[in-house]
Amino acid sequence: MHKWYLHLLFAVFCLLLSACAHAVFLRELLNDRFMAGPNDGLSQMLPFKKLLYDQYTSGEFFYSSLFGLGGDTYSGLAYYFSTSFVFLLTVIAVFLLESTGIIGTPDILFWAHAAVFINIVRLAAVLFIGTALFRYMKFGPIPAFLGACVYAFSNIYFRHATYWEFFADAYLWLLLLVFGVEKILREKRSVWFMLAVAVSMIDNFYFAYINFLLVGIYIAFRLLLPLEENETPKGTAISKFLISGSLGAGISAVSFIPAVYAYLNNHRPPYAHDIPWFGFIDNILFTSSFVVLPALFVLLAFALPLYGERKFRFFVFLVLFSVILHYSPKAASMFNGFSAPQYRWEYFMAFAAGGAVAAGFSSLNRLTLKHIAVAGGLSLLLYGLLASIDPEIGVNQLILSLVIGSALALFSAYVWTLQKQSKIGQAAVLFLLALGILASGYQLLLALMEQGRTVQLPLFLGVIGIALFTFMLFVKAVCDEVYSKATATFLVLTLLFSVNGSEYVLLVIRGETQTVTEELITGPDYSDPEVLGLIGAIYQDEVDPLFRIEWMEGVRNNTPIALNFHGLSAYSSILNEQVLQFYLVDLEIDMGRESVSRYATLGKRANLHSLLQGQYSILSNEDPNVPAGFAAKHESEHLVAYENRYPLPFIRPASAVYSEEALKTESVLRREHAMLTGVVLKDTDISSPLPPAPKKLAYELQGENAVYENGVLDVAGETGGLNLLLTEKAAPESDLYVSFHLENLAMDAFFPLTVNSYRTTRKANVSVYKTFADDLTIRIPADESIRIRMPKGLYQLTELEVFEEPYDVLKTEAAKEQAVQQVQWDNSRLDAEYLNTANAPYLTMPIPYEIGWTAKVNGKKVDVLEANYAFLAIPAENGLNKVSLVYRPPHFYKSLLLSLFSLIAAATYWCLQKTRND
Repeated sequence: MHKWYLHLLFAVFCLLLSACAHAVFLRELLNDRFMAGPNDGLSQMLPFKKLLYDQYTSGEFFYSSLFGLGGDTYSGLAYYFSTSFVFLLTVIAVFLLESTGIIGTPDILFWAHAAVFINIVRLAAVLFIGTALFRYMKFGPIPAFLGACVYAFSNIYFRHATYWEFFADAYLWLLLLVFGVEKILREKRSVWFMLAVAVSMIDNFYFAYINFLLVGIYIAFRLLLPLEENETPKGTAISKFLISGSLGAGISAVSFIPAVYAYLNNHRPPYAHDIPWFGFIDNILFTSSFVVLPALFVLLAFALPLYGERKFRFFVFLVLFSVILHYSPKAASMFNGFSAPQYRWEYFMAFAAGGAVAAGFSSLNRLTLKHIAVAGGLSLLLYGLLASIDPEIGVNQLILSLVIGSALALFSAYVWTLQKQSKIGQAAVLFLLALGILASGYQLLLALMEQGRTVQLPLFLGVIGIALFTFMLFVKAVCDEVYSKATATFLVLTLLFSVNGSEYVLLVIRGETQTVTEELITGPDYSDPEVLGLIGAIYQDEVDPLFRIEWMEGVRNNTPIALNFHGLSAYSSILNEQVLQFYLVDLEIDMGRESVSRYATLGKRANLHSLLQGQYSILSNEDPNVPAGFAAKHESEHLVAYENRYPLPFIRPASAVYSEEALKTESVLRREHAMLTGVVLKDTDISSPLPPAPKKLAYELQGENAVYENGVLDVAGETGGLNLLLTEKAAPESDLYVSFHLENLAMDAFFPLTVNSYRTTRKANVSVYKTFADDLTIRIPADESIRIRMPKGLYQLTELEVFEEPYDVLKTEAAKEQAVQQVQWDNSRLDAEYLNTANAPYLTMPIPYEIGWTAKVNGKKVDVLEANYAFLAIPAENGLNKVSLVYRPPHFYKSLLLSLFSLIAAATYWCLQKTRND
C-alpha cells in the first residue's frame, strides 16, 4: 500500500511539473488564447475532435455524411484521432462531465480550451513512464527522473502537441516499445513488447511505422552494445522480437488494416524533387524548432571518463547517430514513407539525450576538476563553432572571437594553475569559464529574441542555471545525496525555463498561436454570424435534409464540420482517392486554390451542383461568379445564399450506361452530360451511344503584355496573358467552359490565375503541396472574349479549348417527373424506397464509392458499383426497390477475426513462455 501511495504522489508531482512546463500556454489561456496552431490546429484538429466526439457519443463509429461529401471516419481519420487511445480516454472523460451536467455540449471552443489540459496530462504520463523506464534500466531515482525530464521537455513535444496534437502520442508509445525491448533483452519476457506493438499499431499507423524504425535502430545498437552482463542471447532475442511483434501486429489488425487501406486509397502526388543525402537543416544547439540538445548533455558528452560507463557510452552513440540522421533529408524522407522529407521523429534524439544525461548524472563521481574544465571548454568551443556557421544566429563576429579566444585562454590559464597548484587561481579560472558559458548562452538569447524582454527573462534564467550547474560540478562533494538533489533541482528548473521560453518564441510568437483566440473561433474569420444566420434560414426552409451548401471560411475546408452543416469541402491528409481523382483529373474541377489533401467547391459548375445535391451556394454579395440557374434566396449584409433552380433527386435512375474508357478522350463537359443522362461505370463492357458533343467555339488569339509562340507564353508586363476573341458569340444565359494545360516554367513561383472574373491560385513547382494536375477547366459566364491572366514569367500553355454550355441537358433532366422515393441517410446506414417505373437497370446516388459499402435491394444482396467516376450505383429491379446500404470499414470483419485469433495465439504463447520461465 505504501508503494502505491508513493506512486500516486509521484504521479501528482509529474502532473504539477507538466503544468509548469505549459506555463506559457496556461497564461495564454487566461487571455483567451489557445494551444492550437492557426492552420492545421484550427482547420483539422479541432473540427475532427468535434466530429468524432459527436459520432462516438451518439453510437456511430464508422462513417459521417459531414466529412466532405461523405466519408469513412474510422479508417480515414485513423491518422488523426479515431483510434487514438489518448483521444478515446478524453472522450470518456468529457462524456462523463457532459452527462453529469458539469459542462455543456462540447463544441469547437470547448476543444480549444481543453487542448492545454489534455497535453498537460499526456506530458505527465510521459514523465511518469519515462522515469519508470530509466529506473528499470537501473538508474537511480534522481538520474532517472532527470533523464525523463530531458526527454519530456524538448521542443518537439510542444511543437507536435500544438500543431498536430495526435503526433505527441508517439512520445508515450516509444517508451513502451523500448520497455518491451528491455524486458526481452534482460528477462526474456516478450509480453510487454507484444502489447506495445499492438497499442502502437492500433493508435496510429503512421507513427507506428516511425516508432518501429526508431526501435529497430535501438535494438540494433542494443545488440551491438550490451548494457548488462548475461543478457538474452542475440538469436533468442531476435526470435522473440519477431514472434511477439507479429502477434502484436495481428492483435492490431482490426484498426491497422482498415487504416492502411485508407492510406493506400489516398491520392498524394509523388515527391517530384531530388532529395540530398545531407544538408544543414538547422542548428540543434541553438535555434532548431525540432529539437535543441540541452547544454547539460553537451557538457557531459565531453566528459571523457564517463565513457567508461557502458550505458553512457550507449546513449551518447545513439544521440550522435540520431544527429547524423537529423542532417540527412534522405533519412527524413524514409521516416515519412519515402515521400517529402519531414522532421517528425526527432523525439528519439531527445530520448537518447535523456538516457545519456541519466547515465552521466549517475557517474559524476568519475569526474575531477580537470575533466569538468576540459568538458566546459570544449563545449564552449563547439557552441562558438556552430554559432559562427549558422547565418540565422547573427552573432557579432568580434564577440564570437572573444568567446572562442577566451576559451583557449582559459585552457592555458588552467594548465598553468595546475602546474602552480594554485587553488585560488583554479577557482578564479573556473568561475571565468562559467561566465564564458553564460555569455555564450546570452548570445543565443540575443539571436532568438524578437519580441522584447518578456521572453528574455525566463530563457536568461535558464542559461544562468546551466552556468551555475557547471560551476557547482567543480565542488568535490559530487556524491553527496543532498548535493545531487539540489543540482537536479537546478537542472529541472533550467529545463522548465528553457522550454517555456522556446514555447513563447517558437510557437506563440513565430508560430502565431497568439492569433488563435476565442474572438477568432467565434468571429467572422472562423464562425461568421452572418453565415450561421443564412444556414439557419436555409435549414428552416428545407424539408428534405439531403442537400449540401457550398461555403467555407477562407481556406478552412472543414468549415462544414465546424459549423455542423453538409458542405462540399474537406481537408485531411487521407481522403477518398476516387473523390480526389474526380476533382483533379476526371472532371478537372478548380477549387479556387491548388493544394493536396483537400477538395472544395465545384468550380461554380451548375451540372455538378445538381448531381451532388449542391442545393445552395453562399457567396459575397459582390461575387459575380454565381453558378448558372442559381437565384438569391436569403441575404444578409455582406452575403447572399443562392438556391439551385434545377435540383436533381438524391436517387436517380440510369437507363443509359457509359464506360469511363469511352469517355476518356472526351471533354469534361461531355462527361458531365453523360452523368446527367445516364451512369458512367468504371468496369463495364456495355456502353450506350454517348450524349451529343457540346458545341466547341472557335477563337482568335491576342497577346496582352505577352508573347505566345509554340505553346509557350512569355508574360513581359507585371501581369499579362492571352485574350481569346470568340468568332461566334455564345447565348447570353450560357456558360463557357475554358480548358487548357498550364505549367509555370519557373520552379519556385506561386502565382494567381484569372480567367475573366474567375480567380484561382497555383502552387510553385517546388511546393510539397502542388498537385501537378495542370489540366484545368474553368467555367465563366458567357462573354465575347476570354481573358487569361497571370504574373510576369514563362508558362507552358497548351490544349486551349472553349465549349458553350446552355444547360439544355440539365434543364431537361431537372424537368422530368420524379419517381416516388423515401431516403433516410444516417451516416453508415442508408434506407430508401424507390419506385422504378422506368425499369432502369441502375440507381445512382451521390455517395462517394468505397469498398466498405454493402447493399441489399428487396432483401437480396447486390453489388455496389463504382459509378460516375467517384460515386456509387446499385443494380435496380422493376417497380418498388427497398434499398439498404450499410458501411463498415474496408476488410473490417476479416480484420476483427484476425485480431481475435491473434489474441488467442498471444495468450497461448504467453502461457507457454510463462511455463518455461517458471
